[in-house]
Amino acid sequence: MLFDFLVPARIIFGPGSSGRLGEEACRFGRRVLLVTGKRSLRLSGMLDRVLAPLEAAKLDVLMFDQVDPEPSLEVVEKGREAAREQSVDLVVAAGGGSVLDVGKAIAGLFYEEGTVREYFEGRPIEKVGLPWIAVPTTAGSGAEATRNSVLIDPVSERKQSIRCDWWMARVAVVDPVLTMSMPPRLTAITGMDALTHAIEAYTSRWSHPLTSSLALEAAILISRNLYSAYQKGSNREAREKMSLASLMAGIALNNARLGAVHGLAHPIGLRYHLPHGLVCGILLPYVMEYNLTIVEEKYARIALELGLVQPGSSSGEAARRLIHFVKSLKKRLGIPEKLSEVGLRAGDLSSIAEAALPSGSLAANPRAARKDDLLEILKANL
Repeated sequence: MLFDFLVPARIIFGPGSSGRLGEEACRFGRRVLLVTGKRSLRLSGMLDRVLAPLEAAKLDVLMFDQVDPEPSLEVVEKGREAAREQSVDLVVAAGGGSVLDVGKAIAGLFYEEGTVREYFEGRPIEKVGLPWIAVPTTAGSGAEATRNSVLIDPVSERKQSIRCDWWMARVAVVDPVLTMSMPPRLTAITGMDALTHAIEAYTSRWSHPLTSSLALEAAILISRNLYSAYQKGSNREAREKMSLASLMAGIALNNARLGAVHGLAHPIGLRYHLPHGLVCGILLPYVMEYNLTIVEEKYARIALELGLVQPGSSSGEAARRLIHFVKSLKKRLGIPEKLSEVGLRAGDLSSIAEAALPSGSLAANPRAARKDDLLEILKANL
């Protein structure tokens, strides 16, 4: 057995842990670029929880609040320019997965001479960037624990990652309190993204004992707590367990990769301007059914841990119970049953499948998937 295992240098977890942000940032310098979304952090009232400890530590904070839900190469270029103009020492990214991905790209490309587009297109990264601190405010992306930045290029209509081992966060500050202002719909779609991460990392062809243990526990925690967090956003226990699960799934996917759900989700989300977690949530049971013959035992293990079947039940029955559970959870969370309900058109299937084929996520899927296989999954969504 041979594997690499990359994690953030330090993880600080728990309610109120954002209060340590100032003391952690001080270890890397005095001038901070704070990367956020355009409105959500401010409107939620959580911006003060991030700013206060930085200001209490007497750090110079430059705000960069221009990140969209689907960040482009241009926004990273603008952020990098702002960071350079202000000669910042570190980047703090506080927000959902898009914000964290932009923050890590700004930090990672700070010293690089080429344009962001060049690295998006495959130019090697040659220099270690600025240190960056991840502060997730959703429980879904796991981006606080990954080395890749998912960006879109509107010109070529591509959505893909820039990836570098040097881009791991120096500190991940995971404070579940920051997720408590998420509205139900955002809780649902980010939670389904996290569940997809857990199940796909658990069943990835590149999984190993370390990633499998994290992914399995993440899948169990999400299955038991997502609906509670959706029903009552102020449920501290559910929010804490969702934040922990999202972090664990992020570590797992960073080391084991994902699967066909993510291979398809990127071109679908880009084409129809759909939230990533929504697409993943819709696709998950369809891809699980496709993979069933290969990973039946693993699905059965999750089902048994969740109490969906009695000990001694056949693995086939248990695996099918898990797929039924995921379908039922989708429905309770208000996630549409099929992609056609959110815009999928029959005429687009071939080009979507074609766009998914080069995906690294698809390469990690436990069952090999050709274009015809992807088309069958998509046709089932019409």
